[in-house]
Amino acid sequence: MQKISYFNVCKNLITIDLIIFRQMFVDKFIDLSIWVVLTTLVTAYIMPYFGLATDFGIFQLGAIIAAAGLFEMGNSNVVDLVSDFEGDRVISYNFTLAIPSWLALLSKSAYYFIIYTILALLMIPLGKLCLWNQFDLSAIDYPKLVLAIFAINLFYASFALWIAHRVPNMAKMGQVWMRFIFPMWFLGGFQFSWFSSYNTCLLYTSDAADDMQ
Repeated sequence: MQKISYFNVCKNLITIDLIIFRQMFVDKFIDLSIWVVLTTLVTAYIMPYFGLATDFGIFQLGAIIAAAGLFEMGNSNVVDLVSDFEGDRVISYNFTLAIPSWLALLSKSAYYFIIYTILALLMIPLGKLCLWNQFDLSAIDYPKLVLAIFAINLFYASFALWIAHRVPNMAKMGQVWMRFIFPMWFLGGFQFSWFSSYNTCLLYTSDAADDMQ
């Protein structure tokens, strides 16, 4: 019975957060849509005239789907948590409920996972509208896509709590972007694949060895 009670409390905490998120959903979607549309259109239709691969728009869309949760985490969730820790401490109410503290935090993380996943999935039809014939929906390996989205957003949901715990106050929020989000975005394969970077490193190493000889 206690497990059922814990589950109901956690479910209610997640439901409350989702109700609040629903009030902001349209604005969130508009903001993400602007980012997706501009990035995809530029990389798919403009940058190829400057020598970029003609299929780079597809790659960029995949990176956007993967990074949707990252930017939502950095722009909103971590800021809200740190602000709450420093100010009203509304989250302290969750710790007074009849569940362990770790379950209260897990409920918050589960809420983050749900919204990150929703936003990531919404990028797929939006990307199809932008790329149209360049984006073949039948070519997607959907089980792998679902697994990737699940793993990525599960990490973001957990990482958000860790970052909020590490940031002492709002004055340090700039460090979140420069020390965590920017390196993950810039080196995480958003603008290049790790396969291509690996081949580049091999080529560079080979050229350096030839020069030494």
